[in-house]
Amino acid sequence: MEALLLGLLALLVGAAFCFIGYRFFLVLLPIWGFLVGLAAGVNGMAALFGQSFLSSATGIVVGLVIGIVFAVLSYLFWYVAVAVLGGTVGYAIGGGILAAIGIDPGFLTFLAGLALGAVFVVGILILNIPKFTILLLTAAGGAGAIVLGVALIIGRVKVESLGEGGILGGVLQDSVLWTLAWVVLTVVGYAVQLQSTRRFEIEVERYRFGGTPGRA
Repeated sequence: MEALLLGLLALLVGAAFCFIGYRFFLVLLPIWGFLVGLAAGVNGMAALFGQSFLSSATGIVVGLVIGIVFAVLSYLFWYVAVAVLGGTVGYAIGGGILAAIGIDPGFLTFLAGLALGAVFVVGILILNIPKFTILLLTAAGGAGAIVLGVALIIGRVKVESLGEGGILGGVLQDSVLWTLAWVVLTVVGYAVQLQSTRRFEIEVERYRFGGTPGRA
Protein backbone atom coordinates (compact mmCIF):
# COMPACT_ATOMS: atom_id res chain seq x y z
CA MET A 1 0.00 0.00 0.00
CA GLU A 2 2.85 2.37 0.83
CA ALA A 3 4.50 1.74 -2.53
CA LEU A 4 1.17 2.14 -4.33
CA LEU A 5 0.39 5.48 -2.70
CA LEU A 6 3.88 6.87 -3.29
CA GLY A 7 3.82 5.56 -6.84
CA LEU A 8 0.49 7.19 -7.63
CA LEU A 9 1.65 10.49 -6.12
CA ALA A 10 4.88 10.42 -8.15
CA LEU A 11 2.93 9.50 -11.28
CA LEU A 12 0.39 12.32 -10.91
CA VAL A 13 2.92 15.02 -10.02
CA GLY A 14 5.30 13.75 -12.69
CA ALA A 15 2.65 13.82 -15.42
CA ALA A 16 1.66 17.36 -14.46
CA PHE A 17 5.27 18.56 -14.61
CA CYS A 18 6.15 16.65 -17.77
CA PHE A 19 3.24 17.77 -19.94
CA ILE A 20 1.88 21.01 -18.45
CA GLY A 21 4.75 22.03 -16.18
CA TYR A 22 5.55 25.38 -17.75
CA ARG A 23 1.98 26.65 -18.02
CA PHE A 24 1.24 25.83 -14.36
CA PHE A 25 4.82 26.28 -13.19
CA LEU A 26 4.09 28.75 -10.41
CA VAL A 27 1.40 26.49 -8.93
CA LEU A 28 3.38 23.26 -9.22
CA LEU A 29 6.68 24.59 -7.85
CA PRO A 30 5.63 24.59 -4.16
CA ILE A 31 4.40 21.00 -4.58
CA TRP A 32 7.74 19.98 -6.06
CA GLY A 33 9.57 21.86 -3.30
CA PHE A 34 7.58 20.04 -0.63
CA LEU A 35 8.26 16.61 -2.12
CA VAL A 36 11.97 17.35 -2.55
CA GLY A 37 12.25 18.65 1.02
CA LEU A 38 10.35 15.64 2.36
CA ALA A 39 12.61 13.21 0.49
CA ALA A 40 15.76 15.07 1.55
CA GLY A 41 14.76 15.07 5.21
CA VAL A 42 13.73 11.42 5.28
CA ASN A 43 16.86 10.36 3.36
CA GLY A 44 19.09 12.39 5.64
CA MET A 45 17.68 10.87 8.80
CA ALA A 46 17.79 7.37 7.30
CA ALA A 47 21.45 7.79 6.36
CA LEU A 48 22.30 9.30 9.76
CA PHE A 49 20.78 6.47 11.76
CA GLY A 50 21.30 3.63 9.27
CA GLN A 51 17.61 3.05 8.62
CA SER A 52 15.58 2.44 5.48
CA PHE A 53 13.42 5.01 3.71
CA LEU A 54 10.26 5.98 5.68
CA SER A 55 11.04 3.47 8.46
CA SER A 56 11.48 6.10 11.19
CA ALA A 57 8.75 8.31 12.63
CA THR A 58 11.39 10.91 13.48
CA GLY A 59 12.64 10.87 9.90
CA ILE A 60 9.13 11.38 8.56
CA VAL A 61 8.52 14.33 10.91
CA VAL A 62 11.85 15.93 9.97
CA GLY A 63 11.06 15.34 6.31
CA LEU A 64 7.64 16.98 6.65
CA VAL A 65 9.14 20.04 8.33
CA ILE A 66 11.85 20.42 5.67
CA GLY A 67 9.24 19.81 2.97
CA ILE A 68 7.06 22.64 4.30
CA VAL A 69 10.07 24.98 4.44
CA PHE A 70 11.01 24.13 0.86
CA ALA A 71 7.42 24.61 -0.27
CA VAL A 72 7.19 28.05 1.35
CA LEU A 73 10.53 29.15 -0.09
CA SER A 74 9.53 27.82 -3.51
CA TYR A 75 6.30 29.81 -3.32
CA LEU A 76 7.92 33.06 -2.23
CA PHE A 77 11.21 33.15 -4.09
CA TRP A 78 11.43 32.51 -7.82
CA TYR A 79 15.14 31.68 -8.02
CA VAL A 80 15.01 29.38 -4.99
CA ALA A 81 12.14 27.45 -6.58
CA VAL A 82 13.82 26.96 -9.95
CA ALA A 83 17.16 26.15 -8.32
CA VAL A 84 15.44 23.41 -6.29
CA LEU A 85 13.91 21.99 -9.48
CA GLY A 86 17.19 22.18 -11.42
CA GLY A 87 19.20 20.74 -8.55
CA THR A 88 16.91 17.73 -8.13
CA VAL A 89 16.88 17.00 -11.87
CA GLY A 90 20.69 17.22 -11.98
CA TYR A 91 20.99 15.03 -8.88
CA ALA A 92 18.69 12.40 -10.38
CA ILE A 93 20.60 12.39 -13.68
CA GLY A 94 24.03 12.24 -12.05
CA GLY A 95 23.26 9.41 -9.67
CA GLY A 96 21.00 7.67 -12.17
CA ILE A 97 23.60 7.52 -14.94
CA LEU A 98 26.14 5.77 -12.72
CA ALA A 99 23.50 3.35 -11.46
CA ALA A 100 22.32 2.68 -15.03
CA ILE A 101 25.82 1.63 -16.17
CA GLY A 102 26.08 -0.86 -13.35
CA ILE A 103 27.72 1.02 -10.49
CA ASP A 104 26.11 0.00 -7.22
CA PRO A 105 24.22 2.82 -5.49
CA GLY A 106 26.31 4.33 -2.74
CA PHE A 107 28.60 7.20 -1.90
CA LEU A 108 29.96 7.53 -5.46
CA THR A 109 26.52 7.86 -7.02
CA PHE A 110 25.58 10.28 -4.24
CA LEU A 111 28.60 12.49 -5.06
CA ALA A 112 27.87 12.32 -8.80
CA GLY A 113 24.30 13.43 -8.16
CA LEU A 114 25.38 16.31 -5.95
CA ALA A 115 28.01 17.46 -8.46
CA LEU A 116 25.63 17.50 -11.43
CA GLY A 117 22.89 19.06 -9.30
CA ALA A 118 25.28 21.90 -8.39
CA VAL A 119 26.17 22.35 -12.06
CA PHE A 120 22.49 22.63 -12.93
CA VAL A 121 21.87 25.22 -10.21
CA VAL A 122 24.84 27.36 -11.30
CA GLY A 123 23.80 27.03 -14.94
CA ILE A 124 20.28 28.17 -14.13
CA LEU A 125 21.55 31.27 -12.33
CA ILE A 126 23.92 32.11 -15.18
CA LEU A 127 21.31 31.56 -17.90
CA ASN A 128 18.77 33.68 -15.99
CA ILE A 129 16.17 30.91 -16.40
CA PRO A 130 14.89 31.35 -19.95
CA LYS A 131 11.68 29.67 -21.03
CA PHE A 132 13.37 26.78 -22.84
CA THR A 133 15.39 25.90 -19.74
CA ILE A 134 12.21 25.65 -17.69
CA LEU A 135 10.56 23.53 -20.39
CA LEU A 136 13.48 21.09 -20.34
CA LEU A 137 13.68 20.91 -16.54
CA THR A 138 9.97 20.31 -16.07
CA ALA A 139 9.90 17.70 -18.84
CA ALA A 140 12.93 15.83 -17.47
CA GLY A 141 11.88 16.10 -13.84
CA GLY A 142 8.32 15.04 -14.60
CA ALA A 143 9.49 12.15 -16.78
CA GLY A 144 11.72 10.91 -13.98
CA ALA A 145 8.85 11.06 -11.50
CA ILE A 146 6.60 9.13 -13.92
CA VAL A 147 9.22 6.40 -14.33
CA LEU A 148 9.68 6.19 -10.56
CA GLY A 149 5.92 6.06 -9.98
CA VAL A 150 5.37 3.24 -12.46
CA ALA A 151 8.32 1.27 -11.02
CA LEU A 152 6.88 1.60 -7.51
CA ILE A 153 3.35 0.65 -8.54
CA ILE A 154 4.39 -2.53 -10.37
CA GLY A 155 6.83 -3.49 -7.62
CA ARG A 156 10.10 -3.21 -9.56
CA VAL A 157 11.50 -0.86 -6.91
CA LYS A 158 10.95 -1.10 -3.16
CA VAL A 159 10.15 1.95 -1.03
CA GLU A 160 13.02 1.22 1.36
CA SER A 161 15.55 1.44 -1.50
CA LEU A 162 14.59 4.96 -2.61
CA GLY A 163 17.41 6.60 -0.66
CA GLU A 164 20.10 4.60 -2.43
CA GLY A 165 21.96 6.04 -5.40
CA GLY A 166 19.76 9.04 -5.90
CA ILE A 167 16.01 9.05 -6.42
CA LEU A 168 16.20 7.11 -9.70
CA GLY A 169 19.31 5.02 -8.96
CA GLY A 170 17.48 1.81 -8.15
CA VAL A 171 15.01 2.28 -11.00
CA LEU A 172 17.58 2.82 -13.75
CA GLN A 173 19.74 0.00 -12.46
CA ASP A 174 16.81 -2.40 -12.77
CA SER A 175 16.67 -2.23 -16.59
CA VAL A 176 17.97 -0.12 -19.48
CA LEU A 177 14.34 0.19 -20.58
CA TRP A 178 13.69 2.58 -17.68
CA THR A 179 16.43 4.87 -18.97
CA LEU A 180 14.97 4.71 -22.47
CA ALA A 181 11.50 5.47 -21.10
CA TRP A 182 12.86 8.48 -19.20
CA VAL A 183 14.53 9.90 -22.30
CA VAL A 184 11.48 9.32 -24.52
CA LEU A 185 9.09 10.86 -21.99
CA THR A 186 11.39 13.87 -21.59
CA VAL A 187 11.44 14.47 -25.35
CA VAL A 188 7.68 13.99 -25.68
CA GLY A 189 6.95 16.20 -22.68
CA TYR A 190 9.23 18.94 -23.99
CA ALA A 191 7.58 18.81 -27.43
CA VAL A 192 4.06 18.89 -25.98
CA GLN A 193 4.86 21.85 -23.74
CA LEU A 194 6.67 23.71 -26.51
CA GLN A 195 3.66 23.36 -28.78
CA SER A 196 1.09 24.27 -26.11
CA THR A 197 2.94 27.34 -24.79
CA ARG A 198 4.03 29.05 -28.00
CA ARG A 199 2.12 32.18 -27.03
CA PHE A 200 2.36 31.79 -23.26
CA GLU A 201 5.11 33.12 -21.01
CA ILE A 202 5.36 33.28 -17.23
CA GLU A 203 5.16 36.80 -15.82
CA VAL A 204 7.44 36.39 -12.85
CA GLU A 205 6.96 39.69 -11.10
CA ARG A 206 3.24 39.16 -10.57
CA TYR A 207 3.63 36.06 -8.47
CA ARG A 208 6.99 35.95 -6.73
CA PHE A 209 9.23 37.87 -4.41
CA GLY A 210 12.82 37.82 -5.58
CA GLY A 211 11.87 37.40 -9.21
CA THR A 212 13.40 39.38 -12.03
CA PRO A 213 10.81 41.83 -13.46
CA GLY A 214 9.70 40.63 -16.86
CA ARG A 215 8.88 37.24 -18.29
CA ALA A 216 10.58 33.87 -18.21
